[in-house]
Amino acid sequence: MHVYNFLAMNKILIVISLISAISFTSCETDIDVNAEYEDITIVYGAINPSDTTHYIKINKAFLGETNALDLAANADNYTYAADEITHTIEEYNENNNWVATHNVIRTTEIDKEAGTFDHTPGTNVLYKFEANFHPLAQQDKASRDHTFRLRIFNSELDKEITAETKIVKPITVSTPKGSKFQFWNGTVSSGVPVTKIVSATSGENIGRIEAKIVFNYIEHPLTITGKPSVEKSVKMSLGEIYATTSQGNQLMEWQLDGETFFDNIKSAINPITTSDSLSHRELANISMEFSVAGTELHTYMVVSEPSSSVNQDKPSYTNIENGVGIFSAREFEVWESTIDPQSQNQVNIQNSTIKFLESLNRGFCYGTIGLGFPVAPCTQQ
Repeated sequence: MHVYNFLAMNKILIVISLISAISFTSCETDIDVNAEYEDITIVYGAINPSDTTHYIKINKAFLGETNALDLAANADNYTYAADEITHTIEEYNENNNWVATHNVIRTTEIDKEAGTFDHTPGTNVLYKFEANFHPLAQQDKASRDHTFRLRIFNSELDKEITAETKIVKPITVSTPKGSKFQFWNGTVSSGVPVTKIVSATSGENIGRIEAKIVFNYIEHPLTITGKPSVEKSVKMSLGEIYATTSQGNQLMEWQLDGETFFDNIKSAINPITTSDSLSHRELANISMEFSVAGTELHTYMVVSEPSSSVNQDKPSYTNIENGVGIFSAREFEVWESTIDPQSQNQVNIQNSTIKFLESLNRGFCYGTIGLGFPVAPCTQQ
C-alpha cells in the first residue's frame, strides 16, 4: 500500500474530546474536567485505485480521569470491539444506482510503529476491503467512474456513520514524453545549467498533485568482492500544485533548475573511496513520481495546515456524517521513460548532462566498451 503523507497507518490521529465544566461554591472549589462521555466515531480512509486491498482506520474518541498519554497507551480505550459496529462499502454508478457492496473485514495484520499510541502487536485494528480498478479485472471489479459510500452502524447506540468519495482519475504526463532530460548545456568547463520543465494534465476528482524527479543509478562493487550490483536513487521534490477544478484537464507545470539538480546529487552521493569497495556508478534512466490527492483529501489537508497568522482559530473540515475524519481518494503514479538503456543503448539523459555528471567525481559513467556510446563507457574493476 502506497502512502501519500496522509494515510500512514502507524500515525493515525485520534480525537481527544475534553469538555471542561468548572463549578464554584462558597465553601469549596470543585473542578470537574470531564463531561459525560459521548461516542464519537473517527474515520480515516483514502481509496487508491492502484491498489486492490484498501484499508480504513475506524476509532472512537476516548475520555477518562487519568493522563491522556496513559489512556492512549491502551488501545481498548479507543478501539471498537469486534461486535460493536458493522461496516460496508457500497458502490454506485454515475446515475447514483447501486452496483455492488464490498465486504469490509476487521483486521490486525499491520502493527503500529512505536509511539504515543498503543503499539502492542495485534492491537492496531484496521478495516479492509477488496476492489480492483484495473480495466481488465475480473474479480472484485470496480470502476473509477463510480462513487463509493462507507456505512458504519453501531446497533447498541442505533447510530449510523456515513461518508462517500469519488475516485481520482489518471493524470497524463505531457513533458518530457520521449525527450531526454537536460540539466547542462555545453562543455563541462564552459557550459551552463539548464532548467527542466515537467508538465502533466490532471484527471477528474483531483485536488492536488506533488511531483518528484527521481535520479536512478546502479552501484557496481569491485569484481573481487563478489557482491551484486545495487540499484539506488535520489528523489527531488518539485513541490505541489493545487487543482483549480475537480473536472480535470488542468495543465500543471513544475520546474527544476540544473544547479539544484546537481547540488542534490552531490549532497546525497559521496565520492567513491577505498572503503566503499565500489568499481563505479552506472547511470540509469530518470523517472518521475506523482502523488495525487482527491478533492476531499485536499480540502482536509488545507484546513488542517498550521495557521500562518497570529489568529490561530481555524475552521474544521470533515466529510464524515455523524462522525469526524476524512474519507477520500488518492493515488501514487510512477512515470518511466520509453527509452530503454538495455535495448536502445541509451538513457533518457542528454549527453552534455551525462558528461557533467561524470565530472562530479562521484564515479558516474554510462555505456559498454565496443557498443559505440557517445560518452565515456563503464568498465568493471
